[in-house]
Amino acid sequence: MENTQDLSARVTKLQENVLQWEHRLQSEHGGPDAFRQAVGELRTALDDIGRAGFLRLARAGEVSGDTLDRNDCVYRFKQVVDKEWMTLWGKVVVPRRLYQEDHGGPSRVPLDERCGLSGRFMVPELERMAAFLGARLVPAEVADSLGEVLSEPPSRTAIQHVLTAVGQCAEDGAGQLELALQGAAALDAGGDTLVVSWDGVTVPLREPAPKRGRPAERPMATDTAPTAWKEAGVGMVATYLTPLDPQTEEPQRVDVRYAARMPETKMTTLVSGLVDQTVRAMQQSCYDHLVVLADGRREIWRTVDEHSEFDGFIRILDFYHAAEHLSKAAEHLFGKASAKADRWFRSWRHKLRHEPGAVAGLIRSISYHRRKLPRRSERYRQASTELGYFRNNRDKMDYAHYHALGLIIASGPVEAAAKTIVGHRLKRSGMRWTRHGGQQILNLRVQVQSKRWDAFWNWYLEQTTPATIERIAA
Repeated sequence: MENTQDLSARVTKLQENVLQWEHRLQSEHGGPDAFRQAVGELRTALDDIGRAGFLRLARAGEVSGDTLDRNDCVYRFKQVVDKEWMTLWGKVVVPRRLYQEDHGGPSRVPLDERCGLSGRFMVPELERMAAFLGARLVPAEVADSLGEVLSEPPSRTAIQHVLTAVGQCAEDGAGQLELALQGAAALDAGGDTLVVSWDGVTVPLREPAPKRGRPAERPMATDTAPTAWKEAGVGMVATYLTPLDPQTEEPQRVDVRYAARMPETKMTTLVSGLVDQTVRAMQQSCYDHLVVLADGRREIWRTVDEHSEFDGFIRILDFYHAAEHLSKAAEHLFGKASAKADRWFRSWRHKLRHEPGAVAGLIRSISYHRRKLPRRSERYRQASTELGYFRNNRDKMDYAHYHALGLIIASGPVEAAAKTIVGHRLKRSGMRWTRHGGQQILNLRVQVQSKRWDAFWNWYLEQTTPATIERIAA
């Protein structure tokens, strides 16, 4: 146990040590090695002072009464119990007075409550570091990273505990959290265009999965069960500022809010959250343009149709997905290695991008060239599939008009979010996730990527810190 009266002595010792090194470095004995040694000793001394100062500050919140009263319940002092707290300067053992009702039951530790450390083994400042880094890195990497800046970093297990606690708190209080963030970190309404978009990305789950491929002739005892790959959902609600000259400038993103959910049926929770954010954004400001942007999957556009909140939105099918289908159509119509396929593709890609109403001409061109193929051939069947794609989505492909309005026509931002929010953290080598474990991490990553970490952390502290301080009974 550290003595709080040592603080002044330690500060004095630090001053003396700095003066000694100052004289040495000014002499001929100074040099890079000596300077690094001096800085190392300075860091050690500052950590020592930090622990002593922390203990002194913590004990300043201790109560001394024999009883304390809360909600007409009287708690009596029972004993002093030591607790080890992990701080920014290392572990500190703090003695705390424990109280309990006469008939037993849960005990109360006023010092923990006054310091905001009830149920915590790590001070909130360090807890925040661990959670922030854990949203980006695995616990082992977080421990290694903190080890470079702290004299005594938390363990991997302690870091994992923090990630679980913070991520689950965000999950349990999702509705309350969103309302709090709407007030503390609302979507910047400085743009004139509101864009809603979502997409899917597969993640490896720790769930049973059918074996694929030919069975092994000599199965090994170490064979592992196949990984189940399911589609998680990533979405965004963003504001954009249309350019003054759409012909030479691109739309500028003003602000964005991301959402991510582990695999679920029809991405129900994800879409519901995006709809709520969209409604709040429209209540907050008026926009010249409202846009839903996505690829050509029927499930997404069917979901858009099911939500009246998207009535009146301009629906845009991602241009690059359209170009991919255009390339496939060229291969089926003219042959994969055909120069004519390349010329046809390049010509219609330019027209689709720059000429109003070009999709109607494209549909006629595909129909015309398809008639030259044998009706029972595979190329005819594939060309018919691509023809159906453009017919079904022609109302979302007026790219020249969208461009003239200064609107974004590519879903690259949400696809990039799928990689950065989900892929970079949940799809590393050898990883397999439970749905709730993966969601805990995603709950943190979306706040980091949405630039709402400060507001999120303040909310988290409010949820996990007692709002009242015990009153000492007379």
